[in-house]
Amino acid sequence: MSTYLFASTPVPAHTTNPIPFAQRLVERGHTVLWYAGKVFHDQIAAVGATPIPYVEADDFGGVELELYFPQFAGLSGVKMIKTAFADIFVGQALPRVADLRRILAEHDVDVMLCDGLMYGVGLTSELTGVPWATFGDGPLLYLEPDNPPFGPGLAPMRGPVGRLRNRAVGWVARNVTFAEAQRRYDHARGELGLSPADLPVMEQMLSPYLHLHGGVPSFEYQRKQLPAHIRWVGALRPDAPPDWSRPEWWGEVTTSSKPVVLVSQGSIRPDLTELVVPTLIALADADVLVVVTTGQADPADVERAYGAPLPANVRVAKFVPYDQLLPQVDCFVTNGGYTGVTLALHHGVPLVQAGTTEEKSEIAARIKWTGVGKKLGTTRPAARTVRRAVDEVLGDERYAAAAQRVQAEMAEHDAGREGADLLERLAARTKELQR
Repeated sequence: MSTYLFASTPVPAHTTNPIPFAQRLVERGHTVLWYAGKVFHDQIAAVGATPIPYVEADDFGGVELELYFPQFAGLSGVKMIKTAFADIFVGQALPRVADLRRILAEHDVDVMLCDGLMYGVGLTSELTGVPWATFGDGPLLYLEPDNPPFGPGLAPMRGPVGRLRNRAVGWVARNVTFAEAQRRYDHARGELGLSPADLPVMEQMLSPYLHLHGGVPSFEYQRKQLPAHIRWVGALRPDAPPDWSRPEWWGEVTTSSKPVVLVSQGSIRPDLTELVVPTLIALADADVLVVVTTGQADPADVERAYGAPLPANVRVAKFVPYDQLLPQVDCFVTNGGYTGVTLALHHGVPLVQAGTTEEKSEIAARIKWTGVGKKLGTTRPAARTVRRAVDEVLGDERYAAAAQRVQAEMAEHDAGREGADLLERLAARTKELQR
């Protein structure tokens, strides 16, 4: 048996998304240690992994990012990405290395696994020789001449003009957008006694050993040059919590003769007036059943944000397992978090997407490019805009057909099983080399 060390950025998506890998590894008798924010430790322990707290690194799990990092207030799109990479993802690399080296000194670890934003794990691998793998729960960050660089949410543009545009945007990304992140990454390498990197900071996100990408090619731009260690595994789908109980209105969803519209604005966007409230206003008199999942807020919080008793066609829950809810859904109104989007596509559900914060513009661009939904291009859409988009997605079968094409490719994968298989192979190769 082998020992794996998972390391995750302390936000809900990046911590819950690798759970399928941990579940399968634990079931097979392996040991999974997990370096994570304390707010997630009970959830990690519930799947049989051993949680390990941050010590030197900042643990901002469970705290609104704009409260913990006030410099993010009012930022969106490229400005948000630029600041997040410099201050959080790369900026926390050195304290993470300190924590990880202490853990490796106490445990005989065969392989490390982290999300691509967890800078510090790759540096620790260079220092210790312990191989590392990454998992992708966002757009695939692998640069190719025919695809636009990450950040501004551009669609592909083929031919010489497109490649010229991509080179120009890439230059700006390296020398402007990610310049401070690059400076901090170079500084971290120097502090650790490592030689200068042979690749820019953005190309250091994916492990050179193994990358497990939580998606499928049909929801990505065309890729021509992917190396063999980048593996598509489909949507990252954790097992349903054994203690989850169905809300009292569940039967209305499963037997509804009306279209069911799911609304969520993710787990790190607590202001319900961004998307939830405009959607409730938009659909208050529509002949649909609206289901709101909040992640954290109580139903009473939704009513307070709405400013009146909720419309008669609205049902609210903090959490419903998406694998049980999405098969009943006809349209998903979302701020565009990658996990929710890929889970919806796993079930063939078309989308209405409103969100420009974090990496949402990149995900929105893929929604538009693949035809699986409507991109609204704003974080705070007007109610009438949401209504028009929902009506269009429900009324035009091309959106559902596009989502179902992605669904067919998703059905070929079982992320937990495939990821565990590949991690076991990496561990076996490591042990063979050591022998």
